[in-house]
Amino acid sequence: MIQTTILFVILALTIIYTTYTTIKQLRTLEISQSRRILDLMVIGAILYLLDFLMPFERGGQTIILRTAGMLIFLYGYGILLLEKYREGRREVKS
Repeated sequence: MIQTTILFVILALTIIYTTYTTIKQLRTLEISQSRRILDLMVIGAILYLLDFLMPFERGGQTIILRTAGMLIFLYGYGILLLEKYREGRREVKS
């Protein structure tokens, strides 16, 4: 029981820290880019967590939603990394 609680607290702190750092990085981008990236990441997270929020048997559709959600989230995160890389290169050149 205590181990489960400790793991849950560690997981919650990790999620909070990751969300904080991602939002902090999004604030430095242009508004249109940050909105697009945030939308992709939120939609991906919702699709991924949909099975946990509304659990019921759907056969193989659960795996497809989780995979699609993960891919959409990672696509948004990849765009964020690419934009931050480009921003760093522009700073080095100037």
